[in-house]
Amino acid sequence: MAYLVLENGMAFEGKRMGAKKDVAGELVFTTGVVGYVEQLSDPANAGLLVMQTFPVIGNYGVAEEDTESAYAPAGYVVRSLCDTPSNFRSTGSLNDYLVKKGISGICGVDTRHLTAVLREEGAMRAMICDEIPAAFPKEEKVPIQPCEKAVYPALGEEKKKAVLWDFGVKCSLTHALNQRGWRVTAVPFDTKAEEIFAMNPDAVVLSGGPEKADISEEVLMEIKTLLGKIPLLAAGLGHPLVAKALGGSVKKMHIGHRGQNQPVYCTLDGRTYTTSQNHGLSVDENSLKDKGEMVYKNLNDGGCEGMLYPSLGCLSVQFDPNEQVISLFETLMGGDR
Repeated sequence: MAYLVLENGMAFEGKRMGAKKDVAGELVFTTGVVGYVEQLSDPANAGLLVMQTFPVIGNYGVAEEDTESAYAPAGYVVRSLCDTPSNFRSTGSLNDYLVKKGISGICGVDTRHLTAVLREEGAMRAMICDEIPAAFPKEEKVPIQPCEKAVYPALGEEKKKAVLWDFGVKCSLTHALNQRGWRVTAVPFDTKAEEIFAMNPDAVVLSGGPEKADISEEVLMEIKTLLGKIPLLAAGLGHPLVAKALGGSVKKMHIGHRGQNQPVYCTLDGRTYTTSQNHGLSVDENSLKDKGEMVYKNLNDGGCEGMLYPSLGCLSVQFDPNEQVISLFETLMGGDR
């Protein structure tokens, strides 16, 4: 027996899964029907308790090649855990994966009720524990994992070379750029702007990462140094980081956007795109109106999902960049596609 305890005093009884340890973090929900391995390795989830709204999780097992990064959430919450996966790609069960990655989880809780609570009251702190605690532990920042400089060659003809500023990159982003003919050199988040200039790239890509990370003012200053001097594409966490570097306002959302079917309208081509998102921060486009314009708008709540800064050669989006986003950025760079 285990408990999921919310900071509003509610407690839900369930069954332990994964690593046998008590954990605490902000409880959020994601609406994805598939992609739980990707969720469990998404840097944006580091330090969070992630709850799946889909009732049965684990039915197709685990394929390790779907892992996005070495990051992991603090905890995992599901309604029903499937112990008998069936898929030709599966190399093991979800519970075994959770144990291997050290992720504590709970199953057998009413996730439908929990989702309704979060939609009403907003994302909140919670704990997975064996006994209901007298108090919650202090919330801690998530450290950005150090990385070594690495080169990812273009698939096919090399058409662009970019420096990827790694704040917590997903493998799928690197692969998407490689598929477009980009040679990508990943560098650690604490790399200085002058070091990036010395590499003479065609562009810089600012990756996503943990929203609970402690990003210093020094890092924001390095981002500001690059803006206007070299084309910059920012994704995920990179979107609010660029806004902050330019003096814009970034707010915490009520429940965030977490799922694979978020509708986003692009003002540049008048089309609506279905996007994959995982964020709880919102950029106030009005605080940046003298520097850029909102070009991607969430159709569910009107929130800013992307900014274009023409005079700075910068495009930032708070969702996983799709083909249209990368193509638009190449146009901004003066590319031939």
